[in-house]
Amino acid sequence: MLKLLSQSIDYVEQHLHLPIEIEDIARSAMSSKYHFQRMFHAVTGVTVTQYVRNRRLTLAAQELAGTDCRVIDVALKYGYDSPAAFTKAFRRMHGVTPLAAKKMNVKLKAFPRISFQIQIKGETEMNYRIVEEMESTVFGKNVTIHKDAYEEIPVFVEVIWRNGIHDQINELVGRPAGSLLYGYHFDFDEDGSKCYLLGAELPEGKQVPDEFTVLNVPSQTYAVFDSRETIPNDVEIGLGIQNIWKRIYTEWFPSVSFEQVEGPCIEKYYWVDDTHKDSICEVWIPVRKK
Repeated sequence: MLKLLSQSIDYVEQHLHLPIEIEDIARSAMSSKYHFQRMFHAVTGVTVTQYVRNRRLTLAAQELAGTDCRVIDVALKYGYDSPAAFTKAFRRMHGVTPLAAKKMNVKLKAFPRISFQIQIKGETEMNYRIVEEMESTVFGKNVTIHKDAYEEIPVFVEVIWRNGIHDQINELVGRPAGSLLYGYHFDFDEDGSKCYLLGAELPEGKQVPDEFTVLNVPSQTYAVFDSRETIPNDVEIGLGIQNIWKRIYTEWFPSVSFEQVEGPCIEKYYWVDDTHKDSICEVWIPVRKK
């Protein structure tokens, strides 16, 4: 996997001054576009699109710095159709315009080429199973995650827990107040954003108020990972499950012959008993054999 990821970086570096498609980058890593995007983002912390853009703007700044080359030529070389679009992206990254970058003694930013190194991991076992899940319909409250799911989701969950919507969802499906809801990640975008819905399965024939989002979850094969935590509520569960997500992409996927496919990812939470102290946290990821 490290070799394949390195091959993808080689491909990107060789094509920064040419039109480049994510499908082609994924193909260089012998992976599907969908799986490659999820893996790349999880391992590097940036999306493929962000990495390509940052590398192009880094090289563009190097060519402009202290030279008399034309801004329009550099903009076209690195995939920008107009000086205005190039200037906007350049200023967002470097804090100065391309024209200002041509002057001496101007501070610019460099986004280095990513390299992958071996780390010793896997010292702790990962419990997982492969499950065939039937189609279902779920409902709940959703939010768009723009940057860091590890920061934004716990905040969203805390709001839902405290403003009464959490208990309202449980009441609508006939469950006791305080029952744990499921989390659904869906509508992944190339810019790294996605939607997150906190809710429950919708009983057949049940109608829900318009303020809730209804989501269809297709029948799929899932890799299911679980972890037992001692935590008091949904807010802390959201924090405790982050480690599972990180290990799935940095340890499990690189060592198996499965890849992720399109479809909602699910976080399922269960109280072990009525004390509400011990819980089981599960991550469900739709997969297929490579």
